[in-house]
Amino acid sequence: MGILTRPQDRHFVISSDHTAEASAKRAPRHLKQDYQVWTGTNWSANIADAMRFESLDDADEYVRANYAKVRV
Repeated sequence: MGILTRPQDRHFVISSDHTAEASAKRAPRHLKQDYQVWTGTNWSANIADAMRFESLDDADEYVRANYAKVRV
């Protein structure tokens, strides 16, 4: 499972694919569309609760700065 930044409407959100097949050696071949989003304090299945960023760089920087809190 990993942390992804992805577009949502005109913003970017931090998401985690909790339905991907686990593999220690390689990335999953197919990711399902079911994912959770980061709200700023926890993970939520409600996409409307997502913390939104103006740019991909802003979302990536947030993940770098808050990795210990965001990691799954």
